[in-house]
Amino acid sequence: MDLKQLRSFVHVAELGSFAKAAELLDVAQPTLSRQVRALELELKASLFHRNGRGVLLTVLGARFLEQAHGVLHAAEASLQVLQVDERRLTGRVVCGMTPSVSHGMALEYARRFRKRLPDATLSVSSHMSTALHDQIRASRLDFAIVHDATPSSTVEVSHLGKQSLFVVGTRPLGPDRKTVAMSALAKVPLVMPSESYAIRKTLEHAAARAGISLDIRFEVDVMDAFFALVAEGFGHTISTQIATRAMPAGKGLHVQKIVAPALSSRVSLVTSTQRVMTPLQEQAAELAKTTFRDVFRLDRR
Repeated sequence: MDLKQLRSFVHVAELGSFAKAAELLDVAQPTLSRQVRALELELKASLFHRNGRGVLLTVLGARFLEQAHGVLHAAEASLQVLQVDERRLTGRVVCGMTPSVSHGMALEYARRFRKRLPDATLSVSSHMSTALHDQIRASRLDFAIVHDATPSSTVEVSHLGKQSLFVVGTRPLGPDRKTVAMSALAKVPLVMPSESYAIRKTLEHAAARAGISLDIRFEVDVMDAFFALVAEGFGHTISTQIATRAMPAGKGLHVQKIVAPALSSRVSLVTSTQRVMTPLQEQAAELAKTTFRDVFRLDRR
């Protein structure tokens, strides 16, 4: 067996799908299947139960997954020792940020990264929180900054701050131009991201608790197009405190903080519990935390 086979097995096991693992690894699915099959032949054991919905680990597969993690962690740590000299850290850091976070801090983070870690390489991936979680579990990212993360056996969460949610539109809702009650959203045409976005889930749960029916007219997952539709009068939207910083200037958009009840979203840095952070990754993650807090200055309670 080799490390490539082990990595392929781990990704398939954690995502429960050859198709998802192949997409994250950027390899053809038949190639991934051959690597896992070669590993099974080497071990003389079946590692997965295959069905129409994906794959499940066999009993032996679940036992072997623990050992595979240990081997990969040891290999990664050994390589990092060879790449780090007494003075400077070298290597590649791959981090993830949601679109609104990357819009506000990616440039400043790159500046600080270059100054602090001049011999290292940085790659920033911008996706919605659910996609970033999948990439963390598949070990495609060293760390990610996401919304409303939940700690688990596979993900470690470091809280960065809490941000309020706002209504954004071409005109204010209700008599107060600065705040708006949740009840004012009833039957208001809304432009929202798809259901997989954390903010959409937060809003729908709050609406259900308040007994409010939401009128979602348009679903858009591209942030620039998102505010453009609102500016054109397609409807109001719900935005995080961070995302409001990316609104286009001169469009005459009104921003009102949601109150009664107040809605908020937590922002966190997440890492995988299934891998050991190298010194380079640890420094890059700490630098990301500091940069985020300096740039956005959210409530840290």
